[in-house]
Amino acid sequence: MLPTEFFKTIYLGDRACKSITIDGSENRVVIQVDEISRVRSASGQWEYYNDENIVDGLLVFADARSIQFDPAGPIPNDCIEFLEVEPMSDDYYRFKLSVGSVDSSAKSTEILLSIEAKRVHLEDPAKPGRLIEN
Repeated sequence: MLPTEFFKTIYLGDRACKSITIDGSENRVVIQVDEISRVRSASGQWEYYNDENIVDGLLVFADARSIQFDPAGPIPNDCIEFLEVEPMSDDYYRFKLSVGSVDSSAKSTEILLSIEAKRVHLEDPAKPGRLIEN
């Protein structure tokens, strides 16, 4: 499934970023989310479907070649506001995520993550080794 179609099946509204792992030896960027839901309705909306929820789910960007944080500095640790994907000209995609960062004084900053990668999939920590690609 193309990343542009796959992203339509992922619901992250009101979900939080728990960690980001950059694995340079495997060219992977892994974002752990407190819970990932799937969109399976004909309307294209989440509609509170919870049968395929993944607790502490992993959003994995494979064959990654770059990641940017804007602004640099704050650590993403709060809600994921949006997730977008746009095809690039060379078999890569630019994935954009808006993630909140809340510091110890409760100051909130929006962080825009931009990741260039060829593929994306989900992983369930409760089912190691199984890639979820549709």
